[in-house]
Amino acid sequence: MKKVLALVLVTLMILTSSAFAADQLGFLPPAMTSPFYASCIEGATPVAEALGYELIVMAPESEDDYATQTSMMEDFITQGVKGIAVCGINLDALIPAIQKANEAGVPVVMFNTITEIEGADVYAYSGYNQYNGGANIADWVNEQTGGTAKVAIIEGLPSDYTTQRMGGFVDRCAEAYPGIEVVATQPGDWVREKGMNAAMDMIQAHPEISVIYGLSDEMALGAVQACKQLNRTDIICVGLDGNPNAFESVKAGELNATLSCGPVEIGANAIKALVEAINGVERTEKVIEAPTVVVDATLVDGYIK
Repeated sequence: MKKVLALVLVTLMILTSSAFAADQLGFLPPAMTSPFYASCIEGATPVAEALGYELIVMAPESEDDYATQTSMMEDFITQGVKGIAVCGINLDALIPAIQKANEAGVPVVMFNTITEIEGADVYAYSGYNQYNGGANIADWVNEQTGGTAKVAIIEGLPSDYTTQRMGGFVDRCAEAYPGIEVVATQPGDWVREKGMNAAMDMIQAHPEISVIYGLSDEMALGAVQACKQLNRTDIICVGLDGNPNAFESVKAGELNATLSCGPVEIGANAIKALVEAINGVERTEKVIEAPTVVVDATLVDGYIK
């Protein structure tokens, strides 16, 4: 009798815990190499918890691992998450996985992009205008240099992110700042060490370089290291992401500026939209845009926690 009673109690405990277990949301960055995504998670987690959900985070080890990100997306669907927020490494490569989520009735929100994809149903896009962000950096470079500069650009992996961030800068300079010339570009794959190596190669090949624009903070911080090693601290280094370590570097007088993109807000907005999708809320505007600002030494104190 005691064994039967114990079994009943254990069964009730399991059923009770299952009944009160929080539904899960999947959160899928392209990797965790950039602190930007930790900030997105920082914004997403408390919002998910406040709305009664548990946030489950998975990410590939590197930002060029398209296959693993697709597999993780499919794993989320199999696990029965209620919704998925994803930042695609490559938007086109992610479409089949989003289609599978659509077929399973799992809503999808994309974050860190506002480029709408075709061929799959995405409920909303939480991000910032990366093209305009690149243009903002061109404006800042123009102000800092008096309209004359030789620029090197450290590119990320081939992707919409690289195209937009670089295109905004190049186009703005072509339209408005004829004295700012891009003399070299080289990929850094979003990684600090590769960014450092790319910067060293370009500086040695083009000693006239006066500005390095890294399309992410990690690559820009790599450029700062390269300038130190080559004793070229006269070169202006600017990044993009608004990561905490970038703000600290600006404060220390090393990195000259970074574009703050609101990653905490982007993560929070992605989860809010995802829960709206789960609840069947109709959305007329798919894009949720966070503001951007170039943060240099004159503004950085307001961005350091």
